[in-house]
Amino acid sequence: MRGQNVNIRLGGPISPMVKKLLIINAAIFLVQQFFRIFMPGYLEDLFGLSHEGLVFQFRIWQVFTYMFLHAGWMHVIFNLLALWMFAGELELLWGSRFFLRFYLLCGTGAGLFIAAMNGIAFQEYGQSPVTIGASGAIYGILLAYGMTWPNREVLLYFLFPIRMKYLVLAFGLIEFFGTLSTVYGAGGSISHIGHLGGLVTGFLFLMYKRKYSFTGSKEFMKTNFFAGFIKKIRIRRKQKKIDDRIQAKKIIDDLLEKIAREGMSSLSSEEKKKLEWARKHYYPEGNDTLH
Repeated sequence: MRGQNVNIRLGGPISPMVKKLLIINAAIFLVQQFFRIFMPGYLEDLFGLSHEGLVFQFRIWQVFTYMFLHAGWMHVIFNLLALWMFAGELELLWGSRFFLRFYLLCGTGAGLFIAAMNGIAFQEYGQSPVTIGASGAIYGILLAYGMTWPNREVLLYFLFPIRMKYLVLAFGLIEFFGTLSTVYGAGGSISHIGHLGGLVTGFLFLMYKRKYSFTGSKEFMKTNFFAGFIKKIRIRRKQKKIDDRIQAKKIIDDLLEKIAREGMSSLSSEEKKKLEWARKHYYPEGNDTLH
């Protein structure tokens, strides 16, 4: 018997920003079809992500624009389907502005991962692949959805129910080993490094902006797949601040005692550095409280 917090989801709400992204991606794809008739490869060469374009032709916009192009009908349909299924609830939870930042950051972060991989594999000017598609951003959305509703079940391929935390973990492992296979020349046409880059970028950003990811939702706080890991990081950060403050107080007390006996000029340069470090850690600037 499933617990009460487990339910199966087929699709999600079409929230305002998700609707705009669906329309923008679909419209650009239709424009691609027009260009493929009269100027085949033009848009992909100019806006898709490649080593030649980025490094030798200085088209730095490619790490951003590549995510709005798609290779074919199935490519764009599956990406937009995933966007519809998982993104709407996140936007309603976070707000449109933060959701859009997250989406674009995951896509751009994935682009930087792809660029780094291309830099390793294609150090000289030559035939490097052109990467296009929103999959990096979509994988970031999948991660965020899995972190927020880890025990929610979805229908994989519309057939097999699976909890989000296991789905995200499985996809992460697939893309990790797929990236390794790419390094050794057996990666095929799928950009595993882009998918992995979207996952990693999304995770790091949510860790950094934890006040947004930890929304106070009871379900989230009780069942978050990464909650234990993140809690340990918080505890270590708190403990380090406490330890630093204790050490700083000891240094200040010892050096102030020496100054009282022998004067300020008695401090060596090393002791002055220690005193400055202690001052910063015992009296931190701003309102940096242990929270």
